[in-house]
Amino acid sequence: MSQILTEFDLNLEALRKDARRINNKVTKLYSNEIINDNFFYKKKYYELLAKQIANAPLSSKLHDYYNVFHFPYTEIYNLYKQIVTTFRKQCRFDQPYYVHAWLNYQQKGEAIPAHYHWKGLFDLDETYYASFYVNAEPSVTHFKFPDNNIISRQNKNNTFLLSEDMGDSHWVEPWVEDEPRITISMNIVPQKYLVVSPFSNTWIPLV
Repeated sequence: MSQILTEFDLNLEALRKDARRINNKVTKLYSNEIINDNFFYKKKYYELLAKQIANAPLSSKLHDYYNVFHFPYTEIYNLYKQIVTTFRKQCRFDQPYYVHAWLNYQQKGEAIPAHYHWKGLFDLDETYYASFYVNAEPSVTHFKFPDNNIISRQNKNNTFLLSEDMGDSHWVEPWVEDEPRITISMNIVPQKYLVVSPFSNTWIPLV
């Protein structure tokens, strides 16, 4: 297990506002896909993930269609800069990396089902996944590793959890608060893997 938690000092009120705007724009822009339950990744690639996140929040199910860091909001940009600095210090590999980030905008009663990232889906090494917690208290994320070891982490706002992908799955129980639970999750992968990705236009470099 390789997980590193870092505290940030960002404006969470601004990030909650930005997240609400992004969620509204994304769900409106892709309303046809939502109505028809026709997310294109179901047929084109990793059908396993499509099944795993079938009951996830809409912002999560639409993850491949957008990148949070494409939105021109000041505090989103500040978050990107913090992540670049933190990742450079913590990454174990010397190669160019790209990031793709999306919202998990959980309404009351919604859960994040158990799911994999790049190692579990494609068996690709030197990959990372991460989450920044905007409004996630009180909640717990559970991680199940290939050796069947399970750990649970209490989520803390304004922290960034970087995980080297070991092929684990992870999940969050149904949200119990009236205000949405908001996290920004991301995959961070070597550039060399993206040349064959059907969604390479949603990635940006960590520079």
